[in-house]
Amino acid sequence: MKCLECGNENFVTKKMRFTPEIKGEVVEVLAECSACSQCSSPRMNDEQMNVIRKAAADAYKKQHNLLTSSQITKFRELLGMSQTAFAAYLNVGEASIKRWETYYVQDDGQDEHMRLKCDQAYAEFNALQVHWKSHAPDFFNGNRRFSLELLKNTILYLLAVAASPLYLNKVLFYADFLHFKKYAKSLTGSRFVPLEYGPCPDRFQTIFSYLEEKECIKKTGKHTLEALEKPRMDLFDDQEKETIKTIFELAKKDGGKHLYELAHKEIAFTNTAFAEPINYDHARHLLI
Repeated sequence: MKCLECGNENFVTKKMRFTPEIKGEVVEVLAECSACSQCSSPRMNDEQMNVIRKAAADAYKKQHNLLTSSQITKFRELLGMSQTAFAAYLNVGEASIKRWETYYVQDDGQDEHMRLKCDQAYAEFNALQVHWKSHAPDFFNGNRRFSLELLKNTILYLLAVAASPLYLNKVLFYADFLHFKKYAKSLTGSRFVPLEYGPCPDRFQTIFSYLEEKECIKKTGKHTLEALEKPRMDLFDDQEKETIKTIFELAKKDGGKHLYELAHKEIAFTNTAFAEPINYDHARHLLI
C-alpha cells in the first residue's frame, strides 16, 4: 500500500480530525485511521470509514438535540428488545432502526416519537405540558398559558441563589405570584399546589427530571441543583426582568431560607387544600 500523496509505503495509526458534511452541515469529529508516516495523509479502510460516518452522524444529532445512535440502542436494550421487536414497538421498519443505530439521522418527528415511546420522564413532561396548555388563562395559571421556556429560564436564573429544590420551589412561587400581584399576570403560567413543604410548582419532580434529562440542570448533591446553561433573559420583558431580579435579591441573602419560611404563612398556602391548585387571587395578600 502506497500513499497517494507522496508514495511512502509506511503507515501508522493516528487520531485525526475530520470535517465531513451531514445534511449540508459541516461537523468536526476525531477518529483513528491509518496515516502516512511521512506526510500524514489519511488512508482508511471500510471499518474506519464506518466509525467516522457514525461519529459524524452523532455529532450532527447532538448539535440538533436528537437522540444519538448509542442513546437509541440504550432505549432498545432497556426494553429488552431486538431490533425487529423494537421496530414493531415503534411501528417503523426494521431497516430504520438499523440505520438510526449506525450512521443515519432520524428526522425531528421520528425522534419525538422514540422519546415519547421510550423515555418515561420525557413522556410524563409532554403530558404535563399538554395538560397545562389545554387550560385557558385563568386564576390557577395567573391569567397566562404555561410557558416551558419562561419557567426553564427563570429556574436557571434563580438557581444561582437558591440551589436547594426545597427553597427554589418557594422562590419560584414568589416570582410568579409577585408578578401577578403587580401586573395581573403570572411570570411563567405555572400552576402551584400546597404540599408538605409549602407551595410548589405542580408536579415539580417531573419538571426537574425533564430539565436534567435535557442537560439544562444537574444534581450536584443530594439536595442541590446547578444550572448548566446561562439563562436567556432576552425572553423576558422589562417588567418580568424586574420581578425576577427582585426575588433574586431577596433570596440571595440566605439562599431562599427566609422565603421558604414565609411561604408557609401565606394565605395562598394555608387556605388551599393539600395538592389542590392555588388561586392566584391570593397574591394580593402576599407577605413580601
